[in-house]
Amino acid sequence: MKAEHVLIMFAVLFLIILVIAAARNNAEREKRKLRFLRARYGKVPENEYTAEELASAGLYAKEEENGAFEIDDITWNDLALEDLYLLMNNTVSSPGDSVLMDWLRHPVFDKEKLAARDRLIELVRENQGLREKLQVILWDVGRDNGISAYELFKRLDEAQKIGRAKYIASAIGMLAGIALLFIQPLVGLLLIIAMLVFNSASYMHGNTTIKTYVKSFKAILRMLEASRKLAGLNVPEIKDILQELGSLEGGLKGISRGAFLVTSASGVGTGLESVLIEYMKMFFHVDLIKFDQMLDAYRGKEAAVLRMFELLGTLDTVCALASYREYLPVYTRGDFHFPKEGEKPVIRAEELVHPLLSAPVPNSFTVQGGNLITGSNASGKSTFLKSAAIAAIMGQTVCTVPAGAFSSPFIRVLTSMALTDNLSGGESYFIVEIRSLRRIMEASEDASSGIPVLGVVDEVLRGTNTIERIAASAEILAELAKKPAVTLAATHDIELANILKGSYRNLHFEEEIRDGDVVFSYKLLEGPATTRNAIRLLGLAGYDEEVVERARARAERFETTGNWT
Repeated sequence: MKAEHVLIMFAVLFLIILVIAAARNNAEREKRKLRFLRARYGKVPENEYTAEELASAGLYAKEEENGAFEIDDITWNDLALEDLYLLMNNTVSSPGDSVLMDWLRHPVFDKEKLAARDRLIELVRENQGLREKLQVILWDVGRDNGISAYELFKRLDEAQKIGRAKYIASAIGMLAGIALLFIQPLVGLLLIIAMLVFNSASYMHGNTTIKTYVKSFKAILRMLEASRKLAGLNVPEIKDILQELGSLEGGLKGISRGAFLVTSASGVGTGLESVLIEYMKMFFHVDLIKFDQMLDAYRGKEAAVLRMFELLGTLDTVCALASYREYLPVYTRGDFHFPKEGEKPVIRAEELVHPLLSAPVPNSFTVQGGNLITGSNASGKSTFLKSAAIAAIMGQTVCTVPAGAFSSPFIRVLTSMALTDNLSGGESYFIVEIRSLRRIMEASEDASSGIPVLGVVDEVLRGTNTIERIAASAEILAELAKKPAVTLAATHDIELANILKGSYRNLHFEEEIRDGDVVFSYKLLEGPATTRNAIRLLGLAGYDEEVVERARARAERFETTGNWT
């Protein structure tokens, strides 16, 4: 056998070994993905996000709201919805991060749309094989540290062409030098050296200009590849989504054609191939020449890229919500409807719990109109308010309520609870509070949408003195009771229970003192609070008995005479 034949055989054998090794590595990588996905399914996610990453993930929800009702920042912060988002967020990609945030920010007042979301979530919850296929593909869409895919491709709106002519000329100069080596070696060598210096300098300048946008194109290319793979799945239940992804991918192929010249290596590779590509870029400017073509291919296709982002994010989000449903001990989709004209909104819940508590106490209730909740500190008032508000939001966004049953008209949720001074704006706590209450009032007065308001208020007007607080609170709450709204207001001011007796239903939480300790039931009860243990607790906390007795006497004197002295 001739030597060249032996070399060819060894070369072919080497290539076969490389192909087999690559296939085995890919198979092992897919197995590792599946092990990871299965290990965290139905568990609390371990994803960690910086404040900047959360803000970037939220840009899609902020910029693409299209006039829909949005959970405002006050309500979002009052209810700790960012913590709820993190508890649900078992997504594997940046589009999933953003779409889940968008869903939580924008309740849907449409029975059919909510039903479609619920069907998708249940489809992937009940079909492990499908769910894992989707997640394995979406995994490769991935995330970029510190910035969402949405923010990355929106950056391309600001990108400008860099002009190809000068870079083509530089590449031709280098090729000419190489060609001259075979004709005039010295001249060719001198030209190559000159072009190496010139091309290196011009490349550094050009690469600095485009490197911001290279990450953008890489994010789009990953979405295109995922869309191509998903379009190849045969899943009749989501045929429309998969076909649309395939159509979008086909219409955006111009972006991916030759894109490896721009996006490959990116200066971070360590293999021989990466090094060679980087030198080819530097000396022949292939990425700078290709960049303008990719930008041209993207222009006019922004809506298609956004739609692809939304569909990929939706598939990732429903997989995450399927995991969240497995995590919950009990849940219901919730029953929502449009209120009839003149109908008072009624909210009903059975065994509702707060989703962020590790050992919550369930409560069942029916509320309509004005509801005043009294009770001592830590008895459960604020938790109940938050549970009701969060349930209404979850049912109208992620179709998953932590309760045995939940029904409500479609309802806009606004809260005024965990407020702080606006130091940068020079506003006191009281000013911030009355502005917050006013926005609930204005929303309840706006009947144009036909969607009533759930107004949730914790400790009305706590930022001012007792007399003015009670007087103003009574009038504000009385006015709210006249609106087509459900109002849940917690207060320590027992006086309000009497003042608002005709327009507000009284509910309360109470505690018992057993064996020198305070025991809370956290159960919602009818009527105003009757227990008065605050002064008694002073003694349990170790205060001198004389202090406790003087405090009790002063309270009794005020109740009898209306004077503190």
